[in-house]
Amino acid sequence: MSLRANSVLGSIAAFSILVVSSLLGTAAQADARPDQTTIHLGDLKLDRPADVGVMYQRINLAAEQVCRQRALNGSDVISPIHEHCVADTVEKVVASINRAPLTAFSRQQKRMLVASAAPF
Repeated sequence: MSLRANSVLGSIAAFSILVVSSLLGTAAQADARPDQTTIHLGDLKLDRPADVGVMYQRINLAAEQVCRQRALNGSDVISPIHEHCVADTVEKVVASINRAPLTAFSRQQKRMLVASAAPF
């Protein structure tokens, strides 16, 4: 993948995270977390499975940052709202990048999550 294509993908991902965070957060929550973040993808190639995993991890970490909620004492709050925000943001960024290897990897991650949450 060319440097220009990776730059475009990074811009799409950052824009998507910005849009999703503004849609999901209330005004008070938005003040407590960043409006956007930049994801650097220029060093990754979608034809390498390891790079696809790294790309997904970077998207997930960026979503964690954007969706982060802080308690009054400054500690992170992990809640169903936070988890939904992260999952929704990752899904929308992956969809906006719209590349088969990343989409397939994302679906596999979701299946693993659902399987690990299933009761015995």
